[in-house]
Amino acid sequence: MASTGKQLICPRCEKVMASASWRFFTGLRITALDGSRLTPVSNDLLLRSTETRLAAASAEDQPEARRRRAYVLSHGGDRIYDIKCPDGHDTLRSAPEISQAMRRTSGAWVTLA
Repeated sequence: MASTGKQLICPRCEKVMASASWRFFTGLRITALDGSRLTPVSNDLLLRSTETRLAAASAEDQPEARRRRAYVLSHGGDRIYDIKCPDGHDTLRSAPEISQAMRRTSGAWVTLA
């Protein structure tokens, strides 16, 4: 079975956040730096957490909180991963976006921009 593996790079600080592999029968598999497997977060749970974050956000955090909420609302049917980088940045990306980025990138690193 063919497998494609890539390192996922944080779009903000350009550090490795996780590794991802895609296999024909099992699909996308994302592994955090500590070796744990990341699973997609359900859309309703993610929407509730983004709304809570927006309500509690300071004035300087409001734009990022709004972007996260808008992202979740625009990807209602997709499996979404909330990937954390070592510097504390959060990156929301859908499984189709990650898979597509992996296919389009020829190297071993994929920036999730």
